[in-house]
Amino acid sequence: MANSYLMGKKLKVLAVGSVTGLITGLFVSVAEKLFTTDKEFTGFEALLTFIPLPILAAGVSSFICTRKDLFLKMSFVAYLTLCVPLFGIGMGGANIFQQIIGGALGGIFWGVIPSIFIRK
Repeated sequence: MANSYLMGKKLKVLAVGSVTGLITGLFVSVAEKLFTTDKEFTGFEALLTFIPLPILAAGVSSFICTRKDLFLKMSFVAYLTLCVPLFGIGMGGANIFQQIIGGALGGIFWGVIPSIFIRK
């Protein structure tokens, strides 16, 4: 019984990680499209995109999934998702849908790390 309960908690963390990655991909790609209407992505625009939006995505996903205790772990997942899959596919010229899918997959991948450290 306890083992299945623990497995359920780990799967919930993976699900919240997936939602965090999806929302991070959505927020970052939409902000990038809005800021590059003049065909330039300056340093100030990059700071406004890459610093607060992953934290906002972690907060929104924790609120949506009613797991407010996972906010710090999901902030970690959001920044790692931003750094590895989203930054890479964004440099390649991906559209919004591709970045959302990449964010969800990255969230699942990086969500494994916090789910490993969940104890009873």
